[in-house]
Amino acid sequence: MKKILLLAAVLALAACSAVKPSQKAAQVPQDIPPTEKSIAIFRMQEGDWIIRNGPRAEKAFLPASTFKILHTLIALQSGVVKPDEVFEWDGKDRGFEPWNRDLTLEQAFRWSAIWVYQKIARRIGPERMRNYVELINYGNADIGGAIDSFWLDGKLRITSRQQIDFLRRLHANKLPFNREHMDFVRKIMVRDSGEGWLMRAKSGWAQRIAPQHGWMVGWIERGPETTFFATNVQITERAHAQLRMVYTKSVLREIGVIGPEPK
Repeated sequence: MKKILLLAAVLALAACSAVKPSQKAAQVPQDIPPTEKSIAIFRMQEGDWIIRNGPRAEKAFLPASTFKILHTLIALQSGVVKPDEVFEWDGKDRGFEPWNRDLTLEQAFRWSAIWVYQKIARRIGPERMRNYVELINYGNADIGGAIDSFWLDGKLRITSRQQIDFLRRLHANKLPFNREHMDFVRKIMVRDSGEGWLMRAKSGWAQRIAPQHGWMVGWIERGPETTFFATNVQITERAHAQLRMVYTKSVLREIGVIGPEPK
């Protein structure tokens, strides 16, 4: 049973899922040049920014699966999806066991099931999708490309600061969506926790372009304090995907937002 659980965790990490990454940070490659990773942090109570590698943090990248945060809100608000809907698997093996099954919306979000969100995007349609993305002013607001993959290989781009701007509005209920829809998305964003803190986040991995890159975006709730973050790293080998969370948490520990890694 332990071996099965360990395998599930490793697979989930490879697919940008919401399962906690490995605690063995020493096994994560640390050879990504400093110029190829960045993190932007906004401390809400202090009202200040902490930026590591400003040039990369200001660069616009494909959002990849981090777009699922907004994608889910649009789907719920437009009525094409219900929070408790179950998406029936078509029987096609997509090379990742957690995707090869019927999935709820929450499971599809946590496991980053591309096939589910492609189906949702087709339901929303290009006109409605464009209207919402432009209304939110999400990144460059350009959904050019296929309606069911523009966030993976189309023209949509977003910077780390823009990621945080969007997250701050979600956190403050200042997006044009019903409160219950925003509550639902915040709930399914819960990713990690520790003594006195809770992380809500979404990962992303742009695998259809070169060079590939990965995201980890979200915020930490610690008592009355909220700290937003957007990490972006270049991915040249699969093991580098772990660095999204490892690097994020290492910087958050360094500035005292979360506690030390459990031993």
